[in-house]
Amino acid sequence: MNIQKFDIAICGAGPAGSTCALALAKSGLKVALIDKSTFPRDKICGDALAPYMGQVLGTIDPKLKELYSSFEQKEAVNTLRIFAPNTKALDLSFPIQGAICSRMDFDNFLFEQATKYPNIYPLLGQSVKDVEATSEHVNITLGDQTKLQAQLIIGCDGTQGIVSKKLTDNKVDLHHHSAAVRAYYSNVTDIQPGSFELHYFKGLVPGYFWIFPLPGNKANVGFGMLSETTSERKVNLREKMQELIESVPSIKDRFKDAERLTPVKGFGLPLGSRKITISGERFMLCGDAASLIDPLTGEGIGQAVISGRYAGWHAIKCFEQQDFSAEAMLPYRKMVYDKLWKANSVRYRVQRLITRFPWLINSITNLGVHSKLVRKLVAKLV
Repeated sequence: MNIQKFDIAICGAGPAGSTCALALAKSGLKVALIDKSTFPRDKICGDALAPYMGQVLGTIDPKLKELYSSFEQKEAVNTLRIFAPNTKALDLSFPIQGAICSRMDFDNFLFEQATKYPNIYPLLGQSVKDVEATSEHVNITLGDQTKLQAQLIIGCDGTQGIVSKKLTDNKVDLHHHSAAVRAYYSNVTDIQPGSFELHYFKGLVPGYFWIFPLPGNKANVGFGMLSETTSERKVNLREKMQELIESVPSIKDRFKDAERLTPVKGFGLPLGSRKITISGERFMLCGDAASLIDPLTGEGIGQAVISGRYAGWHAIKCFEQQDFSAEAMLPYRKMVYDKLWKANSVRYRVQRLITRFPWLINSITNLGVHSKLVRKLVAKLV
């Protein structure tokens, strides 16, 4: 049987996978970038890009930062509007602009940059069906029974990805997981320039409803809650989102002339509020596969890009040392958690505090309306 051989196989070509490929692009290593879809493709998400996105890409190659800066398919934002259950609004301004960009556009942007390099081999339209790590290499079987072999595999294929399933004992934990739904709309009114919105409602905290602006008078609109809360209260997220749009006075008038452009679709968010197995002999996990999502805001694209970059850099060191043991992968785990764990654990504690005392959102908003210091502290937190 013909076996295609690579130095590295990356499963998943989203932000984590494509960034990992970019970090490996000048290494000379032969890299398979595998994805079950073809690009461009949609990905269910809130579409928020962290303010540090350009900076992180620039550490891989300064040209990437320039390309990201000039990338026109994103909507720049620098103000987060938080609407408390008491209907008061708190505006949090940030010194560095973030952005909202559809995953179809952003993921395709990263994918196209990565696949410009001759050592990055895209294998699209093929799901990974099986992964086996041995002491000598990793065996990979694709959906059409194509066989691949690599020295190292990097799982960037999401919460239920095959790499994590086959090579770890990680399980979904509803205490550290959120569920959400989203749809794209046009003509949602009263979106302030440069702003994106989170709306909290009585009885639904710590869940929130969001309106994130996109280019062309469009918006990503969604609703999410902790999975344990959704399960306990038997909340149907699609129905609840529609109910909020149709019945909440401060919302429904803004959707009076709006048109829903896509069906309401759901997705899961493995939160970065617990440490799981993200590396081992001949493998590393990145992004959603490594449960790297902000426990408070649900933002995960930034952490996916950070972890993908680290995985690519560390893979180069492994090849230099010709060591792919579990011990050799531990520095990757340390890099990821040294960078992300402190902030994620603080935000998780805030999330649990709000869950237990939902009235805190009203109190903080009331204080923040009149105090620049409170606004500054909350902005730093989120």
